Parts: sequence; C-alpha cells; structure tokens
Amino acid sequence: MDYILIALRLVLKIIDTKIMIMKKTALISAFVVMLLPPLLAGNVFANNISSSWIIDQQTKSRLFVGGYDKEKKQLYLGWQISLKDGWKTYWRSPGDAGLPPRWAWTQNRNIQNISIKWPAPKLLHIFDMDTYVYYHEVILPVTIKVSDITKPTSILLNLEYMICAEICIPKEGRYRLDIPDLGHIDVSFFQKALLDRHRALVPTVISGNSINVQLDTENMILIDLPADFKPVDDIIIEGPDGLLFGRPKLVDTTDKNRFTASYSGKQAIKGQQLTLTLLREDGTASETTVTVQP
Repeated sequence: MDYILIALRLVLKIIDTKIMIMKKTALISAFVVMLLPPLLAGNVFANNISSSWIIDQQTKSRLFVGGYDKEKKQLYLGWQISLKDGWKTYWRSPGDAGLPPRWAWTQNRNIQNISIKWPAPKLLHIFDMDTYVYYHEVILPVTIKVSDITKPTSILLNLEYMICAEICIPKEGRYRLDIPDLGHIDVSFFQKALLDRHRALVPTVISGNSINVQLDTENMILIDLPADFKPVDDIIIEGPDGLLFGRPKLVDTTDKNRFTASYSGKQAIKGQQLTLTLLREDGTASETTVTVQP
C-alpha cells in the first residue's frame, strides 16, 4: 500500500511540474504578443515598401525600396530575383549566349531619371562559349532621381529577362511601387541592409587614363594595365553596337598586366570608346572607360 502512495505522489508531482511549465510558456507567449505591436511600429520593421512577389516554378522576383537621400533627391531601389538551384540569369552584356534584361518604365510619376547598377557577374565557360551570369540570387540596384521630394512617386516596371539551366526560358515581370514623399518615408532596416550588400558588389568606377588599349594585328587589340595594378583575373569588354569582343587572354603568362582580345564588326574600332570591367582575383571589381588608340 505504501508503494502505491509513493507512486501516486510522484505522478502528482510530475503533473504539477508540467502545469507550471505550461503556465510559464503561456505567460512568455502573452508577453511576446504584447511586445510585437511596438516592435512592428519601430524602425526595424518599418515600411517594407515593395511590389508583390512574382513567383513561379524557377524564380521569385520583386522590386523594393532600400533607401533614399533627401538632399540628392534620390530613391534607392532593388530588383531582386531568387533562382532555384541549377538556374541562372544574365548580366547586362551576356557574352556569347543569353539575353540581358530589358527594362521598360511606364506610368511613372515624379521621376526625373533612372539608372541601373550591375553587381559583378560570374564567368560561365561551356561549349567553348563565355557567358556572364548570376546564380542563386542577385539584386540589381536602381537609382531614381525624383522631381519633387514633397510629392509621392509612382513606378511601373515591365521587365523581360531570360533564365537558363538545361533549357532556357524567357520571363516577364510587372512590378508596381507607390512611394510616399521623401519627407514621410521610413525604409525597412532589413531591406536597406539587403540592398546595401548588393550595392557593395557593384564594380567601383576608376580612371582609365593609365590603361592603354591599342590596335594589334588584324581584328585584335592589346590591353596594357599599369605595373602597380592589382592582379586581374578577367576583363569584360563592351563597345558600341555592332562591335563584338572575345574574352581577353594574357599575352605572356609571366606578364599579368598585358592582355590581347579579338574583335569583330564592320565599323572601325580606332577611336571608339570601350567599357572595361576588371574582375580581380580577390573578388573585387572595377569599371572604366578607355579609347582605342591606333
């Protein structure tokens, strides 16, 4: 009989302990619920100004606000795309294959100017073709110059782009933003951090005065970088419409600052302005404009 009483007391003690834990859990949950509204009203979760997500089997994408500058009359947006494993999309100059995004801004209000920045891409070499792509996720920073900081801004973006894996699929997205005037805007901390991280991946603009680009043999150019230049892993060359460039190669493996590249096109290349994107071994990148010398 004593054993039964001892066992019963143990069971009751366990039940009391569980009840106390449940009460404490309920109390903590209630406390969290009470704290959430003020937190949500604070800057951490403030104004997630964003278009609706466009979601399909391979991607999800949106356009969002990640910052502003009242003095410069600028809004900082980001076009964000997340791709499933195995899929990629293309840089502004895709290389030997692929298509770049095509931007159409319509039904805009209170907008003076729009500029797009491009984080440095990855090189994909396949089937003897070089293409420049983004994997997994990328955010393309967009700077909007507003006409009047005291008025709200409306944006409608129609964007066409391509994604590829074993097959290629053209995509189209329609993104709308209605943004308060810059005197009453409060940007989400998380969206600002997200955009800032990708803005930091945009190649820095440098002077091209110390970089020499000149004609070499037929349909070839030479690119000479300064002796004190940081080692460059790859160079992407962009020129006027109608001029196409091959991937630059080192003239001599012992000289890391001299490259040669092929080109094709009907127009003369001498005197043309080229944009060079210099991808470095340490993961950084820079961009410059040069003129082809005779």
